[in-house]
Amino acid sequence: MYSLNITDIAEEDILSSVRYIANVLKAPAAANSLLDEVEKHEEILVTTPNRYPFVSDEYLAEKGIKFVMIKKYVMIYTVNEDEKTVTVIRFLHSRRDWKSILLDPQ
Repeated sequence: MYSLNITDIAEEDILSSVRYIANVLKAPAAANSLLDEVEKHEEILVTTPNRYPFVSDEYLAEKGIKFVMIKKYVMIYTVNEDEKTVTVIRFLHSRRDWKSILLDPQ
């Protein structure tokens, strides 16, 4: 079993996505469904984090960055085998240029 760390920015990504769906799109059921899916995938990550692929960008893949699709979103994470930890680094809508965001975190 791995421990799960969620960065502050990833936590904010998740919360802002859920808020946007609930408040702007006026779809609270869809927001709750997204949150349920996020929690389900977090449980999967702590047991089988290597089940999902590396990102397609060669540079980022060499850095150990993996991803899992959750509805229209991409949960981006790394696995530290020595420490048995999974770190979720971002949670972004799949239409965003998430590769550029990861390459230039500011």
